[in-house]
Amino acid sequence: MKLNKFTKLAALSAAFVGTSAFAASNDALLDLLVKKGVLTDSEATAVAAELKEENKGVTFSAKGSDTVKLRFNGRMHFQYDSLDAEYGDGMDAPSTNHFYFRRLRLGAKATHSSGIFAETVVDFAENDLSIDKAVAGYKFNDAFTGSVGYQKVPFGFQETTSSSKIKTIERSAANRFFADDIDFAGRHTGLHAKGDLGAGFSYAAALVNAAQGEGSRLLGESNTDNDIAYFGRLQWESNGFTLGADAGHQSNNSKIGGFNNVTAYTGYVNYKFEGFDILGEYFHGDLDDLEDVDGYSVRVAYKIGKFEPVFRYSTLNSNMFEIDADELIRRAPKEGSSIKGTGNEIDSYYLGLNYYHNKAVSFMVGYEFAEAENDQGDEYDVDGVRARLQILW
Repeated sequence: MKLNKFTKLAALSAAFVGTSAFAASNDALLDLLVKKGVLTDSEATAVAAELKEENKGVTFSAKGSDTVKLRFNGRMHFQYDSLDAEYGDGMDAPSTNHFYFRRLRLGAKATHSSGIFAETVVDFAENDLSIDKAVAGYKFNDAFTGSVGYQKVPFGFQETTSSSKIKTIERSAANRFFADDIDFAGRHTGLHAKGDLGAGFSYAAALVNAAQGEGSRLLGESNTDNDIAYFGRLQWESNGFTLGADAGHQSNNSKIGGFNNVTAYTGYVNYKFEGFDILGEYFHGDLDDLEDVDGYSVRVAYKIGKFEPVFRYSTLNSNMFEIDADELIRRAPKEGSSIKGTGNEIDSYYLGLNYYHNKAVSFMVGYEFAEAENDQGDEYDVDGVRARLQILW
């Protein structure tokens, strides 16, 4: 028995050593290819990332002749919010002041040797267990990966960037309007596709249920929402520069009256160089009878060692649709937060500092101030501090 355990331990150690040696040899080979001019630095980085991804997970036998590589992951965001608000003629709203789990996710991805993959992500942070992602698909080639299921549609650069990688604790007010306030972007169930077109260009597309949400029961009844929405993205990347445009159409949006359609687009640019990470996004939405909505955000971050100061300005202007400030500024006090009328708008300023202990552990703290108003003189101001500990595995 002891010999058996010793043999297993030796085999396991050899496997780890072999894996490390293999990784080291890959790095050395890639460095050599860069020096010889066969690969550029960016191409070598992409290959290294692909090799690293290939080495993740555990492979085992499945039904039939297939083998399956299974990879687990997780994310914990432990957060503190302290937000105060004032509305009307100097009225104070009950403040927000609490600790909570913003995200507590567990995920698993299985890739069959045949090329078929399936992935699920479950979030335990809500009162009820929620599904954040559930898809199955197949990569035919670099130009086309098709999948079916429930995931985010391609609309909004920051919205489709993982919350583990965004530079601010919460996404911008302009972003949240389309994803969280009117339930236009975000997660939908249906058909999804993406691929590389060459020369730095890529695309993504989705034909999905118009209703945002899991979609397994179409909001409870099979005939509650029979509408389909479609989204598309065209993006170009080169040397730290990303330029893209997304668009989508959704019929009979229940958040804006049930009989109004939403057509929206967003354009964005992200530039990374010498520690700087600059992002600009512009949004436009046609809300049918409720006229137009326009918004944009500009975010600048600068990495200094393990620290990263961040500043963001975001604004949203709505001709007729109300501004739900407590929705656009997540967990802001609700009382007095609805700005209804004409010429509704909100402006938000965020100043934060991030600390990256390593790639798996980071800490973020940020102060945000926002003010909402309209042509009728209604006002709502909110400000406060947020802090977050992030742990990935």
